[in-house]
Amino acid sequence: MASAALRTIVQDEALVKQRRRQIFLAACRVLARKSFHEASVKELALEAGLAAGSIYVYLQGKDEILVLIAESMVAELVEQLPAIHERFGSDPRLELGAIMHEILTIIDRYREAFAVLHHEARYLARRPEFRAAMDRIGDRYLSAVAEVIERGRALGVIHADDVPAAVHAIHMLCAGWAMGGHSLRHSDKESYWREISRIVEGRFLTPIEQSAPSPQRAAKES
Repeated sequence: MASAALRTIVQDEALVKQRRRQIFLAACRVLARKSFHEASVKELALEAGLAAGSIYVYLQGKDEILVLIAESMVAELVEQLPAIHERFGSDPRLELGAIMHEILTIIDRYREAFAVLHHEARYLARRPEFRAAMDRIGDRYLSAVAEVIERGRALGVIHADDVPAAVHAIHMLCAGWAMGGHSLRHSDKESYWREISRIVEGRFLTPIEQSAPSPQRAAKES
């Protein structure tokens, strides 16, 4: 009896995860066509292949879609961190470059949805019902970058007087790919990546020996 109940719980959790993923991807497609405020819950549900009312089984309301977008994008980054650490962990400079490249890749994958999230997140975070969730998601994301910077500082190869400020600066450089809009219409993601990685190298990193690959080259090859 207990094992059957446990299987039901696991199956239910898997279904919720699957449905929330459907809603996230549907929201990204809808937000590529129109603004968040123009999009209706019914449209988001239909795009996800769900009945309009059933979306409320998985979300409390339309605004929680923004939380879901943040949660889903950060989850994709966190999923890649072990592989990045296994490959580049011996040199935090290369690891930081690889993490930045992965952040930029995820932002590019969901560029319009990220731009909406970036615009709306500070207002959402002020609302008591969403503040804890947004803080938790933000901490999970920012700590992934901060941990590498702290490790690099301990080894004397990454220089940052204020780690939270450094993490925020790196985030804003990556976020610029989605926020640049019309001014970046003639640029591609890899060109943008090369420019921001040079800024980070020049500000935070001790030069890597010529025999070692640069962070941007190593991340690109990954």
